[in-house]
Amino acid sequence: MINKNNVVKKNWEFQKILDSHNQVVSKNLIIYFNKSDFFKVGISIPKQFANAVLRNHYKNQIRSILRNIDFSTLNYETVIIARKGFLSLDWNQKVKEVKKLYERIADGK
Repeated sequence: MINKNNVVKKNWEFQKILDSHNQVVSKNLIIYFNKSDFFKVGISIPKQFANAVLRNHYKNQIRSILRNIDFSTLNYETVIIARKGFLSLDWNQKVKEVKKLYERIADGK
């Protein structure tokens, strides 16, 4: 379950995770991760892909997907960065994509 204690908000938190250079990559998403004591997530949609309203819409979609995933055993700080192709996927493909990448993190790539 995602609550406000599990959200990366500050720029320095994002930078710390991105500087670790641990990542899993697909055609539509990049997830950077860093080992931690508990699960945290930050979501980023680049500005050139959509206006603010649509970026918030896509962030809310990703949050909704994350609410349905069990993170009790996944102790990582993660940053999800969407690529252009992610925006045009349908809902089921988005769910499959996010779950697949988090499974790769849990399995150790």
